[in-house]
Amino acid sequence: MEIGNTPLAWWGLLVSTAAIAVVHAIAGPDHYLPFIAIGAARRWSYLRAFFITLVVGIAHVLSSVVIGVIGIGAGITLEHLEFLEGSRGNIAGWLLILAGVLYLLWSLRRRTHRHLNVEFDGEKARRRSVLVWTLVAVFILGPCEPLVPLMFVAVQISWWAVVVSSGLFLILTLVVMEVLVLAGLSGLKLMPAHLTHRAGNVLAALVIIALGATLMLLP
Repeated sequence: MEIGNTPLAWWGLLVSTAAIAVVHAIAGPDHYLPFIAIGAARRWSYLRAFFITLVVGIAHVLSSVVIGVIGIGAGITLEHLEFLEGSRGNIAGWLLILAGVLYLLWSLRRRTHRHLNVEFDGEKARRRSVLVWTLVAVFILGPCEPLVPLMFVAVQISWWAVVVSSGLFLILTLVVMEVLVLAGLSGLKLMPAHLTHRAGNVLAALVIIALGATLMLLP
């Protein structure tokens, strides 16, 4: 069914895209809680938190854009793509749980051997890199559920509408993620350092595990 390339159709698409993008990012704690928890535990600077959130957010949205474009171009039905997105959600959930468990084991081991106070800079950099790229991988595999259906609506107007709506969705998702992550880190930094850092890594790992389980349980 053709919607038509009219101003009313465009406004309806843009308003719907904006509302869905903002609500989706706010309602999905996986969009910001891992970054707040890990950022507080690892004492990320605001610039580092901003950059990591930016990279992961772009990977998250663009992975669904690629699937949507391929699906529309190949004539794959929305139902099949929604099934694929659901499968990606299960994979992302398991990866989050695995990453959280490994992070928890490392955190407990680090607390046990803290009295040694020995950790080479290269080893710390390697662990930080592995953690960040794990988040990127999880968010690439993690579905951006409402975006693909929006793309199917937008293509009824034109392919240019697909580009515009996807771009708007990406920008607003990134803005909401950055605001929530930086605000969360600011709030935690107001707390005494010993409260947020003593068991910070353990709590961050538990948050990641809980989010992975939640992602798998959601329909």
